[in-house]
Amino acid sequence: MRVGKWQFKPSLWPTLVTLVLLMILVLLGLWQLRRADYKRALLAQYQQASVLPPVSVNQALDSGGFDALGRYRHVVMQGRYDSAHQLLLDDMQEGEQVGYQVLTPLVLEPGQQILLVNRGFIARVPGIKTLPDVHVDSGNRSVSGVLSILPVPGIRLGKTTAPVGWPKLMLYPSYQNLAHIYGDNLLKPVLLLDAAQADGFVRDWQPNIGFPPVRHDAYALQWFALAVALFIIWIVVNSKRIKHE
Repeated sequence: MRVGKWQFKPSLWPTLVTLVLLMILVLLGLWQLRRADYKRALLAQYQQASVLPPVSVNQALDSGGFDALGRYRHVVMQGRYDSAHQLLLDDMQEGEQVGYQVLTPLVLEPGQQILLVNRGFIARVPGIKTLPDVHVDSGNRSVSGVLSILPVPGIRLGKTTAPVGWPKLMLYPSYQNLAHIYGDNLLKPVLLLDAAQADGFVRDWQPNIGFPPVRHDAYALQWFALAVALFIIWIVVNSKRIKHE
């Protein structure tokens, strides 16, 4: 193809390779945009749920409406802690400190359903291998908090196995891992215990979304910029100036 004093004549294989790379770069940019939209939706859901009045989990279970309670919904419930069967989530981070998050089963009446309550963060003491004392009174109580999910790793490698004994020290267990431990009565959400509630540890709960949406927008812009640069290079490399005698 000739345009003025320039002739554009792309060869086959470099063109095919360029098209594949362009497709990959554009798809990566679109994926980053979708991640940004997803995290904006989570933040909006958190803001909307924070202004709603608390819902009774016990009543929601009796009426069959528990599954309709969304993530970040503020709830209250009555039950008793099962102090003998607690979990410590290892390698958790709070600011600059590394330590454990304490998950305590709350047995709800009268159906004996179990909701895991995240009672907060305990820093690990360097050089001390003994697990912290997380005992809690097992009497009936009212508990309030926000429904959330288990912490998830960036990449899950292999299977998580439960150690022998209690409390169990585990690294990023899945719901399936915990259902194998606690049985079919385990409810899927995890409750983030309110900061004003007793028998908790460090609780500075924030929506755990990883990178903020603007970071994903910036990554998307980078991928699209690389795609444009590659396209321009492809044009320049395959264009030659026509020399006249």
